[in-house]
Amino acid sequence: MKIRMFLLTIFSMTGYLTAQDAVVSKSAFSNGEGVNGRVAAMIVQSDGKIVIAGNFTSVNGVPRSNLARLNSDGTLDTAFANSPVAGVSGPVEALALAEDGSIYVGGTFNQAGGVATSGLARYLPDGSVDRDFAKNLEPGINGTVLALALQADGKIIAGGNFTSVAGKPEKNIARVNPDGSPTAPIPTQGQLNGQVDSLTLFGDKKTLAGGSFRVTNQEAQSLFLVK
Repeated sequence: MKIRMFLLTIFSMTGYLTAQDAVVSKSAFSNGEGVNGRVAAMIVQSDGKIVIAGNFTSVNGVPRSNLARLNSDGTLDTAFANSPVAGVSGPVEALALAEDGSIYVGGTFNQAGGVATSGLARYLPDGSVDRDFAKNLEPGINGTVLALALQADGKIIAGGNFTSVAGKPEKNIARVNPDGSPTAPIPTQGQLNGQVDSLTLFGDKKTLAGGSFRVTNQEAQSLFLVK
């Protein structure tokens, strides 16, 4: 009986090892190798293409720096951000898609597409970086952008962990014009004393911010309505 159990155990282990050995590095979405790191954000364009971003250096075996675009079948769009330099120099945490097809990228970085820009960048539909946007935002956002939301008027709300935007004091939440220039500070009747992790459009010209924070001079905690 013991010999039989021993043989069954050996057989089971052999089958397990054979199954493990048969595993290959393939994406479950396409026939490629997939992404060799973390995907933190995704958006789907009107043409069905998918922009992915996060912390990675290759997609389907092709070098990409934290940003890439896939065709609707999961294959790599070789025309978009098609080199490490054309990508982003640090981890990306948030994406937002504008009506004109432009893509806003937020995260922890100091360069996008070879253009000096910190925390927030705008990619044009052809995959190039909007240099004017970067210039108007100089020196950028001095921390990490974790969430993005686009208002109906095209203005961008950025949330995260930072203390200045375009050289002006802005704590963890800020609004930027479509051309990259800063707007007046968001009226919080104080400051968000903590990190903003998420943003969503809410009602007419309002955005709801969530995270781990308190609003000074208010009882608000971890949720804040941006007007």
